[in-house]
Amino acid sequence: MGINSYSQIQNTLYPASGPTPQPTLRSNDGILEAYGTVVPVDGTAGYITGAIFKQTDGGANTSAYVNEGTSTSSDFNAVIADVPVAYGTAAGRGPSPEIWDDCPVLDYTLNPQLGSHMFDDLQDGIVVVANQAAAAAAALNTTGDWAAFTLTGTVLATLATDIHGVVTITTTTDDDSDGGIGYPQNIQTAGMFSFVAGKKFWMECRVKVDNITNDKINLFCGFAEKAQLATNTLMAAAGGATADVSYAAFKIEQADGDQWQTQYNVNSGGHSVLSATGGTITINEYSKLGIYCDGTTVTYYIDGAALADTVTLATTNFPNGVKMGFYFVTNSASATTIVSSIDWLRVAQEY
Repeated sequence: MGINSYSQIQNTLYPASGPTPQPTLRSNDGILEAYGTVVPVDGTAGYITGAIFKQTDGGANTSAYVNEGTSTSSDFNAVIADVPVAYGTAAGRGPSPEIWDDCPVLDYTLNPQLGSHMFDDLQDGIVVVANQAAAAAAALNTTGDWAAFTLTGTVLATLATDIHGVVTITTTTDDDSDGGIGYPQNIQTAGMFSFVAGKKFWMECRVKVDNITNDKINLFCGFAEKAQLATNTLMAAAGGATADVSYAAFKIEQADGDQWQTQYNVNSGGHSVLSATGGTITINEYSKLGIYCDGTTVTYYIDGAALADTVTLATTNFPNGVKMGFYFVTNSASATTIVSSIDWLRVAQEY
């Protein structure tokens, strides 16, 4: 085929897409390329092995298929699965498609100048000597990537009955008993995550609690500035109020134990509640909590679904540009043993 013939192909105006496939390239053996809104059914004749079909229905499903059958009996299969399919489902145990479908995880892995990505399934657990006082635990930190603190009697443990890796924080029956973990391990001296204008940011984790009775539990799950991982620091002993520091997080307030609140604040800003009823908690059932920023707007997610209330990075009291770490901290609001569990954490940010 000469140059002029290729030019003619490039400038050909093909018919609009429809359910009937439209060939765009043929050989003596059959169709090499075609397009349409419906993928040819298995067994269709005329497409050579290796033929490409482009599905142009405008939907969210796969758009490229290759014939792995024969010219007399086609078998078109997806070239690559949809990103949402690859990430599982909103209702599943893993990360949620709506949050992660535009996260270039591979790009960040191959070129860390573009951004960073971390995922921890907590299969290695959190190692802190049982019943450590806050000062001793802060000095001890952990043997892995996380830091931790426990009040005397509070126990951090790896759930032996879950092969996927789950860490539990069990408070004592002492009023205001607390404990928590944080990422990265040097969270007391520096943060590594930040919301930045014009840059994308992703976070999701999977957590549950075993008590949602009012006046029993306070829990903080999300980002806050450094040096908050110590007893009665991120949350006050009496009442569980969050410290007036920079943060963007989910919170269980003791006055309303069965609701996830979405909150944010900048240091000395006075606290802002985005939604006091972000999502209803079911006792002993996991919730996937997520935050996504497109570079301008911050959206909170529960179980893979976006919440209605959003906030922009330019909003007064949002901690735009503040270096923060991830905290999972619980406080027993009365003489009740509370078990709070975290299954995994995933965070990515664009540089």
